[in-house]
Amino acid sequence: MGFYERYILPQLIDMACGVRPIALQRAKVVPAAAGVVLELGFGSGRNLPFYDRTRVERLFALEPSPGMLVRARKLAAVADLPMEILPETAETLSLAPASVDTVVVTYSLCTIPDPAAALEAARRALKPGGRLLFCEHGRAPDEDVRRAQARIEPIWKHIGGAAISPATSRP
Repeated sequence: MGFYERYILPQLIDMACGVRPIALQRAKVVPAAAGVVLELGFGSGRNLPFYDRTRVERLFALEPSPGMLVRARKLAAVADLPMEILPETAETLSLAPASVDTVVVTYSLCTIPDPAAALEAARRALKPGGRLLFCEHGRAPDEDVRRAQARIEPIWKHIGGAAISPATSRP
């Protein structure tokens, strides 16, 4: 892992994921999490303020990126929520089958090389009747926005290191 991936990219991703419209969407989704929770792509912990402490027993925060792990571990050390950082990929999730009540995924499927395998692993970890809460971006329904997405895609892939960009992800 180079200097860019370890020090610069985490800062860029954190800034992009911290903009107000994204925070407003997180505020709609994350508070519904309850019980034992698995968050795929914990990153710099942007969802942490939105968890309802009266509803969440424990949080498993999955984050494979060494640059983001530094931030995640600092947050976990001072969190007012019982949590464990899982430094692994979503596709190779180590949690036991039927061990979590809620899976939370917000704006991270685009960074996962095999999102279908990641979601399958998350499904295995969910208890019967468990919930998947997600908020993701994708190809815009508006043609003008789709064209803009297509124009910025090559630049964003280079800067952001995303596995799948908004312009190429499925609707």
